Amino acid sequence: MPKRPYPLIALGLIVLLSSVSQFCGKEPQDEDPAAIWEREIPRLMEAANVPGLSMAVVRDGKVFWQKAFGVKSRRTGEPVDENTMFEAASLTKTVTAYAAMRLVERGALDLDKPLHEYFPNREYAKLAGDDRYKKLTARLVLTHTTGLPNWGDRLTRDPGLQFGYSGEGFLFLGRAIERISGMPLQDFARREIFEPLEMDRTSYVSNEAYTRNAAPGHNERGEVSPLRENAEPNGGASLLTTASDYAAFLCALLNARGLRKETIEQMASPQVPVTKSRKIAEPFENVFWGWGWGVQPGATGYGFWHWGDNGDLRAYTVTYKDRREGLVYFANSNNGLAIAEAVTALVFPDHQYALDWLDYEQYDDPERVARFSIEAAFREEGADAGLKKLRAAAESIPDLAAEDALTDMAQRLGESAKLDEALALLEASLAYHPRSVDLRLVAGIAYLGTGRNQASIESFEAALAIDGESAPAARGLEWAREALAAEKSPVILTAAEMERLAGAYGQRRITLRDGRLYYQREGRPEYRLLPLSRDTFALEGYGQFRIRFVSDGSGRVTKLVGLYFQGNTDESPREK
Repeated sequence: MPKRPYPLIALGLIVLLSSVSQFCGKEPQDEDPAAIWEREIPRLMEAANVPGLSMAVVRDGKVFWQKAFGVKSRRTGEPVDENTMFEAASLTKTVTAYAAMRLVERGALDLDKPLHEYFPNREYAKLAGDDRYKKLTARLVLTHTTGLPNWGDRLTRDPGLQFGYSGEGFLFLGRAIERISGMPLQDFARREIFEPLEMDRTSYVSNEAYTRNAAPGHNERGEVSPLRENAEPNGGASLLTTASDYAAFLCALLNARGLRKETIEQMASPQVPVTKSRKIAEPFENVFWGWGWGVQPGATGYGFWHWGDNGDLRAYTVTYKDRREGLVYFANSNNGLAIAEAVTALVFPDHQYALDWLDYEQYDDPERVARFSIEAAFREEGADAGLKKLRAAAESIPDLAAEDALTDMAQRLGESAKLDEALALLEASLAYHPRSVDLRLVAGIAYLGTGRNQASIESFEAALAIDGESAPAARGLEWAREALAAEKSPVILTAAEMERLAGAYGQRRITLRDGRLYYQREGRPEYRLLPLSRDTFALEGYGQFRIRFVSDGSGRVTKLVGLYFQGNTDESPREK
């Protein structure tokens, strides 16, 4: 990412960057590279606030070095070790691509045959609402040219037109692999990949090894998240693995284990150019997609790469096939990709065009350093201190006062339960952007979360006064009026009514405790439910989501519907 030439950088940061930069891209001849990595990676982790990391380097087609750093969880302080399993996030797609090519090589899967034809009824129910999905093939999935969104059941464009990154496509491909092989994706991968390659601590679903030695995520501030456990395999996102296991997978690709050399050559060669963004179809220079892999030029030929981002767990891998060397690292932090440039530069001289395209903010970006300092002042010292620091910093870094930057900062404060500070920031931000609809929307949601329903109404009304066509503002106004009505005339549920709603709804659970209902989604915080009617509830402290219970003709509750502020919904059937 290009760095802005701002003059104000902390002296300590300059010292750190000087220490790291002397090793980036070039190794001193008198020092072992492993010694450099083991010294510099902890420094980068400390600078970026990354609690734990596991990394492996491949040379000459073999695992050359593997090391674990830091702690699995800041709550427990347990150290990361070489067997600690991480969420691989989108690195899952590379393994699913390998699984698909196993079937292609034996003639069971045709790259250009519509995937829906492999299903018994020639229909994949999730995407059946849009007949264009019947044009989707394995080749389109592997090159991200399906026209599907990252996640969702409606195509955003006709298949085959242009690149558009999609996890949903790999979910579909994984389901097709199950139909063709006649076994769950986990079982097929274990037989075809994990066991032959001795990837003993890799799985598409949670298991005992993962539960016993897993790395939960941490947010930007280093606060630990609940451990997520996957019961169902997802070909685009659910892989759990270790750095050494994944490095063994890289070695298999370099040594043509399990797949023919010609197949791997196609997987790791440019097939389609990536676009600058979903909205800008112009190709992004020097970044392409192969079959399941991103591809970029290096000093001695193309390298294949991928990144992983499950929010609070992140990963990066890159391998240069001509040099037969690569690396992979997993980090249990939202900040994990903020050190990607620096970590790869410690190992390889090649420019990471992939990271230019991904455009993650790097740990040493002056705007990032200043923003973290401002947010810390809000959280630790209060609204007045935060606003004072913001105004001072914005004088030398004007982008800190940009509308998007202020909105994002307020949202992060709200997510860390600093709603009063978030509202103070939003109210002050209107002095910078008096015509901002987005700031008023975020403020309206924050007011809802704190139960200030009249203020929420006024905020959404102000947004509509600026943009009368704003659907989110109209929806927010409706929500705020419903909340105010429930505040003035509370809905009182009987004990029997509450007991009827309590129960498990897939990953969601409704608990009745001390005469109150609570909602929790697996791996996320618990919220008290506030009744708006006898079947619709708001979440105390979280204004952008509601739930509705649906009953059958006999009055039995059959499912829970999630209602999102953006207008979308999802359903969770009640478990019997």
